[in-house]
Amino acid sequence: MNKEISVIMLTYNHAPYLRQAIEGVLSQKTDFPIELIICNDNSPDDSDTVIAEYAARFPDTIRYFKHQKNIGFVENQRFAFTQAKGKYLAYCEGDDYWTDPEKLQFQHDFLEANPEYVMVTARNLLLHQEENKLTDDGKDLMYKDQSFIDFTQDSFFVQRPTQTFTYLIRKKFMDMKWIDVYPNYRDLYYFYHLLEFGKGRSFNKVIGVYRLHSGGVFSSLEFEKQYRTSIDIFKNIKRVNHDKRADQQILTTLDQLINKYYYEKEFVSPIFNRKLYAAIAERFSISGNASKGIIQLLKIIKYTFTR
Repeated sequence: MNKEISVIMLTYNHAPYLRQAIEGVLSQKTDFPIELIICNDNSPDDSDTVIAEYAARFPDTIRYFKHQKNIGFVENQRFAFTQAKGKYLAYCEGDDYWTDPEKLQFQHDFLEANPEYVMVTARNLLLHQEENKLTDDGKDLMYKDQSFIDFTQDSFFVQRPTQTFTYLIRKKFMDMKWIDVYPNYRDLYYFYHLLEFGKGRSFNKVIGVYRLHSGGVFSSLEFEKQYRTSIDIFKNIKRVNHDKRADQQILTTLDQLINKYYYEKEFVSPIFNRKLYAAIAERFSISGNASKGIIQLLKIIKYTFTR
């Protein structure tokens, strides 16, 4: 039987969380068939045992692939996408989970009724695993009590109201060639290119939980890595597509990183932090805003003695 939606679940070392992730997909109430494609990148933990159990119980829904050697996130993602048979694609990594059993149905119905949209998303909670604490996604101001917000390729460079595991997208607009064009292929690349073909809508309702874990998430050094990754992604979008709109996001992220260098005591003192000077210089090279650069340089003295 043809499947209307293919749910992609990439997993590596997610054994403690997989049951919750898989159950969130299996609990979906739909009037159409779905498939759950689970791709295990040769996890050394007990992931195979957990997945194999579900695959045996739900053979009509779950298609399980275990790689005999670790191929890495990008190749695992490429493999999973090529296996998908559905008209639409959804995604839920093995450590996140859906909480709304109507998630796929209401998103599917929206895309069926609105052909000018290429993707639909929603909100989520954050689970801080080490503290066992749930928080919201910090996006109340973005939604401003609206039931939904629409986004385009233009607004993509200003704000993105979604986590990847909340989306449903039209598979026909997923072009696999971009995996080979961009280094270390990420979801933001295909969001960018999907939005060439239409709009996105994000509903102001919680449909799942995004898990923060493994200790490093909360360190300033890990934040530095995240900011640098984001900067590199948008530099690549700018380079590949000659799209100067990417500068908006690069500058925003540089400012966030610069503020981290000022405030966070895990970083070397601002006056001795070469990365801080490099970030300020990089910002100036993009914006040409000399006054902003001077203000940021003067703040080095302030935060050397007051942080």
